Amino acid sequence: MLTYEPMEPAELRGCVELAADAFADYEYFSLYVPEDRRRLHFLRAMLAAEFRANADRARFITVKKDGTLTAVAMLCDPKYKKPADMEYMKAGYGKVFLYGGIRNVSAWNAMEAEALKACRSLTGGVWYLNLLTVAPAFEGQGIGTAALHEQIIPYVREHGGKVLCLFTNSERNRMFYQKNGFVEFHAQQFSYKGKSIGSWSYRMQL
Repeated sequence: MLTYEPMEPAELRGCVELAADAFADYEYFSLYVPEDRRRLHFLRAMLAAEFRANADRARFITVKKDGTLTAVAMLCDPKYKKPADMEYMKAGYGKVFLYGGIRNVSAWNAMEAEALKACRSLTGGVWYLNLLTVAPAFEGQGIGTAALHEQIIPYVREHGGKVLCLFTNSERNRMFYQKNGFVEFHAQQFSYKGKSIGSWSYRMQL
């Protein structure tokens, strides 16, 4: 049985560990921080700072199966404003530069800002799905699909949302979101140190 609850402060560490493990081999991060051990430290620091800085700005949803944390999502409403750089630094973002390297992290931040533009160009009750990640041990069990249709989409609709959007850099994720009713509306490529990745934006009319 799956249950959906707001993330409690005491759960932040566990949610960060879950997301870091899930993103460990994600090309969105490995392109910029290629060394495995360093990338895991980078991910933990980045996610911890992201979750802390946005604790009162975004909605964090935990998904539990029979009481065990299996997934976490981060939703941003139409009024969401990204925390200022100083807020991120207070949340521990300095460690992100330590583990990822200033050049790599700066390039990654620039890529993310550019990738977000397509979603941010949408108007009219637009919610942004910043993150939906399932613990590796629970992948393939339909937990991500259930979280979308049982919790995330209904929640956005109940709060007046008209559009749910996101972007991904993963072909596997493209298939997941297409299967779940999202429509691709923008595509682009990013390159760094001789390697390239795709970036695809999706939306769903609610």
